[in-house]
Amino acid sequence: MNLLRLLLLSLFFLSAMGQLPSQDILALLAFKKGIKHDPTGYVLESWNEESIDFNGCPSSWNGIVCNGENVAGVVLDNLGLSADVDLSVFANLTLLVKLSMANNSITGKIPDNVGDFKSLQFMDVSNNLFSSSLPPGIGKLGRLRNLSLAGNNFSGSLPDSISGFVSIQSLDLSRNSFSGPLPMSLARLNNLVYLNLSSNEFTKRIPKGFELISSLQVFDLHGNMFDGHLDGLFFLETNASHVDISGNMLVSSSSQRLLPGMSGSIKLLNLSHNQLSGSLLNGGDVQLFASVKVLDLSYNRLSGELPGFDFAYELQVLRLSNNKFSGSVPNDLLKGDSLLLNELDLSANNLSGPISMIMSTTLRVLDLSSNALVGELPLVTGSCAVLHLSNNRFEGNLTRMVKWGDIEYLDLSQNHLTGPIPEIAPQFLRLNYLNLSHNSLTSSLPKVITQYPKLRVLDLSSNQLDGSMSTDLLMSPTLQEIHLENNSLDGAIVFSPPSNSKSNLQVIDLSHNQLDGYFPDRFDSLSGLRVLNLAGNNLSGSLPSSMADMSLLISLDLSENHFTGPLPNNLSENIGSFNVSYNDLSGGVPENLRRFPSSSFYPGNNRLRLPNGPPGPNNHRGGHSGGKPINTIVKVVVIVACVIALLILIMLAIFILYIRTRSNPPSQVTNTGARRHSQTNPSGTSGTGKAGALVVSAEDLVASKKGPSSEIISPDEKIAAVTGFSPAKHSHLSWSPESGDSFAAETLARLEVGSPDRLVGDLYFLDDTITMTPEELSRAPAEVLGRSSHGTSYRATLDSGVFITVKWLREGVAKQRKEFAKEAKKFANIRHPNVVGLRGYYWGPTQHEKLILSDYISPGSLASFLYGKILIFQLQSL
Repeated sequence: MNLLRLLLLSLFFLSAMGQLPSQDILALLAFKKGIKHDPTGYVLESWNEESIDFNGCPSSWNGIVCNGENVAGVVLDNLGLSADVDLSVFANLTLLVKLSMANNSITGKIPDNVGDFKSLQFMDVSNNLFSSSLPPGIGKLGRLRNLSLAGNNFSGSLPDSISGFVSIQSLDLSRNSFSGPLPMSLARLNNLVYLNLSSNEFTKRIPKGFELISSLQVFDLHGNMFDGHLDGLFFLETNASHVDISGNMLVSSSSQRLLPGMSGSIKLLNLSHNQLSGSLLNGGDVQLFASVKVLDLSYNRLSGELPGFDFAYELQVLRLSNNKFSGSVPNDLLKGDSLLLNELDLSANNLSGPISMIMSTTLRVLDLSSNALVGELPLVTGSCAVLHLSNNRFEGNLTRMVKWGDIEYLDLSQNHLTGPIPEIAPQFLRLNYLNLSHNSLTSSLPKVITQYPKLRVLDLSSNQLDGSMSTDLLMSPTLQEIHLENNSLDGAIVFSPPSNSKSNLQVIDLSHNQLDGYFPDRFDSLSGLRVLNLAGNNLSGSLPSSMADMSLLISLDLSENHFTGPLPNNLSENIGSFNVSYNDLSGGVPENLRRFPSSSFYPGNNRLRLPNGPPGPNNHRGGHSGGKPINTIVKVVVIVACVIALLILIMLAIFILYIRTRSNPPSQVTNTGARRHSQTNPSGTSGTGKAGALVVSAEDLVASKKGPSSEIISPDEKIAAVTGFSPAKHSHLSWSPESGDSFAAETLARLEVGSPDRLVGDLYFLDDTITMTPEELSRAPAEVLGRSSHGTSYRATLDSGVFITVKWLREGVAKQRKEFAKEAKKFANIRHPNVVGLRGYYWGPTQHEKLILSDYISPGSLASFLYGKILIFQLQSL
């Protein structure tokens, strides 16, 4: 009997041994253990022991592809998986051909035993969180035809063993942090069709030999730090149709011409954001771009006159912005008789002359902004949908707009246009963006603007518009942004939307007009409003408590009005920029607003109580409430003592000036060529006056500093001092037109010099607060603010009158260009009332030409802080 039981147990044990999961299943279950979150249940609910097929591959599991009894593919793309996995377990899948898990949140690394994936032909782990460097064993994947590691955190250099990819056809390593030079063996992967190494930190020169890969179609190396000359042989002999080497530090192969020739196979060529120089074409190069469909050479240093491109019969997109091209705009580009051109960008060059007519029937996008074009607006008879003519010198009225076609995007800002805005409706039924700001337009707001059915952004700021605010404009169902600041609009803001209406308004800027009346009660219905600026008007009354319903508000400026009463409670916690100074508000500051600095509430609002705020009438009441009044005699003594002290100071100042005059003969002043004149205070404050300024040249200043060489004036000391503050249009910093800037008499000397060298590098902006060219920055007068171990800070005055802070970094402080750009973008995203906003940076061709651009914060003075007045002393001639 016992023997029979033993026999049955043995048979059962042997049967169980035959039912153990296969090696492939065990590998998949090991991978499953690393999954932390599966929002769709695609894997966790499917990969379970109950559905195991013990005789072979688990074909019923989601994402598993079987080949007989073996796993041939694991496909887990676009599932939102969050996991920390060990890919080495897949080495046990001996017949695995495809491994794809793109677009998830999977962490891990490429295992050292990746070379054991002998059968692997397709591997895609793009857009995840994988990191570390590539192991040398990856070169053993001789059967691999498609490899995509894009959009991860891989770093380090590419191993030389990559030459083992003898079958590779598509290699995508873009959007990582790979660094170092490219291995020479990369140019010997003879089966390559697609190569994308963009958005990394590769350095040194691009290896030669890629033109020998006859199958190569896409060659994308943009967004790295490659240097050296363009390889003319590659452009002559390559078979690639898509070539993108933009965003590097490459220079022209010749100082006279851009390229020696061009292969007819290249259809897209992008060499933008490099350091290319010379002319675009020479006399014998007219056919250079004959076969190109997309040509982007923007953000370089190319110069000379533009050709007509009448030979480029296939050209569809031409981008040449931010170069140094001069002369007129070729008529062939605008007539389009033989061209298929649908996008033309010539912005930020030195082009001049008039533009009489735009007749191209194929041109859809035209950008001629930031040049020196003159004359009246052109006649547009083609099918142009995007027309960008801002920052030129166009003049005259807007009557030619009546004959324009179906414009969708129109920007005519920063010109010299005059007259009223015409009542035009039929032609602009597709218009969604209209910017006529910074001109001299007059009359009232045209009613036809409210009839544009697709208008989303309206900017008529900084003109001379008058009349009342249109009620229909605020109730437009399509408008998202309204910019009407710096005009002469008057009357009350009437806003009474129907109860069932829905507004899409996100930005309303009516600041610095002459509006009066009360704060509109129904503004609370603008639930999507994010920016509201009513500063610098004559609004009065109390602020309604319904303002708390504007829950998405991030910027609120009600300064320089006549609002009274308490601040509303429970304003949006999302507000990051807040200013109610120069009003007559009272009561206590709500708890959720106390995080803002005192400059958001004062000057003005003398009855408003802010803990730890500046001393005002209400902040002292508890200090002397129980004390006795000061004796009248004591008051008289104090006043007399102050008067005597003031007289002594005046006499002492006169004596010092007399001594200095005696020690400096008049002939010395004459020899320096100094001249005196009055300069109007540009600050725009209520205390406007005229301050005398002594103007001398830089040469005079250098000549006056005779002595040892160590005393010769440095370029840093060639400064221009101005006496005002003009904030940027979209600045979110709290500021006041009566900020109280006062300057000593000696700082009123303006040295009429520009930058000693013209800035020829690349100027990058981190938002749309300011725009300028390197040339505008180089000629901007600047005043030294201070020096530190990192460099020297200046206050620069732009052509528009805007002040910015420019920090010239010392040599060796700035990091590599890629890392510097990443850090700059991080700082630009910081929004805090106590942190100065970073607006851009300049990267020059040499180590010492590195600049950081930020907002200028006026230091003010104690007198203006306490009494809200600006004291300006006029320099009198002796």
